[in-house]
Amino acid sequence: MAERKWSDLPSELLSPIADGLGLIELLRFRGVCKDWKSASATASAEIESLPDHEPWFLVYGENSECLLISNSGKKYSINIPELNGTTCLASNQGWLLMFQEGSMFFFCPFSHAKIDLPKFPHLKVTDHVAAFSSPPTSQDCVVAVINKDETNLELNMLYRGAKAWISQKCTRTRGTLLKFFKGATYLDGTFYFFDSLDMLVTFSVEDQKWNFFVILPPSNEKSPDIQELKFDRSMSHFIKRNMKEQLGLPDNVSISTCGTLVHDDYYNKVVLNENIEAAESKGHKKGVWMQPRFFQVSPNQTW
Repeated sequence: MAERKWSDLPSELLSPIADGLGLIELLRFRGVCKDWKSASATASAEIESLPDHEPWFLVYGENSECLLISNSGKKYSINIPELNGTTCLASNQGWLLMFQEGSMFFFCPFSHAKIDLPKFPHLKVTDHVAAFSSPPTSQDCVVAVINKDETNLELNMLYRGAKAWISQKCTRTRGTLLKFFKGATYLDGTFYFFDSLDMLVTFSVEDQKWNFFVILPPSNEKSPDIQELKFDRSMSHFIKRNMKEQLGLPDNVSISTCGTLVHDDYYNKVVLNENIEAAESKGHKKGVWMQPRFFQVSPNQTW
């Protein structure tokens, strides 16, 4: 009997194998041959998003060469030309919301899947932060991008299938103590926007209603006037994990990071954005925390 090659295995055996692989193993699996690539068409490295998995970190933006570091500390060099000159505004469930000179798009860096969005109202972003309610392939996906000036908060929202952004403004009378925003997330119909201290701004999608809160230190005391925050915050994730040393970045290099939402069996954790300035900066890099997922979309996929 002739020996059968691994590459000749039937797709009904290959597909379940591909579905159980992590990101790096899946990318290697897909590179074996056309049949293995076809058999892994629906594989998404879902195992990487299990509750006990910390996000990975991607350094990007200077050129097409990016540096990826896994939650175990392994480093990979990866070519992603689409990220050259971009800024990440949000990261969730393996999708990145990217901005580049007035253009905004969703991007999965490991499959190069891209979904272009309608032109954003601003040509530049400064202290903008963003979140999206669900993956961009979902029919109920809503994108929210917030920023502030001296007098107003401006929230630009985009609903799935819409051809233009909707702008919502709120005077800062109730939010006069707000510093700059450090991160955002979404849960149960509400967007949450965190500032650099202990202020929280929420916006209800259904009611179109703003609310302002002060986040109090943990306490055993209960009060009907105090609502429970549904997230834990990680305000210095990059620093606490000693990422500069792990990445091999010199002390004179600054880095700005985009956070993400980490799902846990007991409590969700919002990893906030960070801006680590070097004393005498001779370079600036960008990074993003993300779940290492693999998603494919049709070349004709539209928002």
